[in-house]
Amino acid sequence: MTQKQSPGYPNFPLEKAIDLASQIFEKDRKNAIDRDVAAQHIGYSGSSGAADKSLGTLAHYALVEKAGKGQLRVTQTLVDILYPDSAEDKRAALQEAGFSPSIFRDIRARFNDGIPSEGALKGWLMRENFLDRAINPVTKAYLETMKFLEQSKAFESGGDQSDLGAGFNESSEKSEKNQMHTPQTIAAAAPPPAPFLELNKINAEITGDTVRVSALLNREGLEKLEKKIAALKDFLSD
Repeated sequence: MTQKQSPGYPNFPLEKAIDLASQIFEKDRKNAIDRDVAAQHIGYSGSSGAADKSLGTLAHYALVEKAGKGQLRVTQTLVDILYPDSAEDKRAALQEAGFSPSIFRDIRARFNDGIPSEGALKGWLMRENFLDRAINPVTKAYLETMKFLEQSKAFESGGDQSDLGAGFNESSEKSEKNQMHTPQTIAAAAPPPAPFLELNKINAEITGDTVRVSALLNREGLEKLEKKIAALKDFLSD
């Protein structure tokens, strides 16, 4: 059976991503800057395959976002991690960053009774037809990110991780541009399991050329959704 292309994934854990993104913030705050400049801020001479992978990883964690043609900027999620107004704000921002990569949410959904072992995770990735070269980076990034979130008190270890969705869904404005792609269509998908949904919290996830929207809404929430769709249309047009 021919292997399919592995979906996008972060190439290193969240802790390293925060450190790199903070170097961009220290030099240029939240200003929109050229990708070449951002690459230099994190230790590269300019654009290259390695630099693009690193900047792409920061985007997977919603620490940087597209800010125009060939430009990016750091996100409010990063600022909330580095300079939170409260411990709860930092906890929510860490959760949002840690579970912005779609593959991490897939892993969490599959292993919903706690963090899997390295062997179990690699076995699952193989069965999901991940390319061999992707399995080790995904495994390392996920397991070390979970360890970092535990050490940072973003969630309690040993549980079922059912509280992890709250922080991610809390601010859809932060996450709707979390991937550095140019989306073309908006597609509705089935909502995540009930424990991860809050009333009128709209989660818009951009992946490749689609936008996945999930929410539990009443009449007020439907009005918010209309505004959200209008904002996404403006982003697509830009």
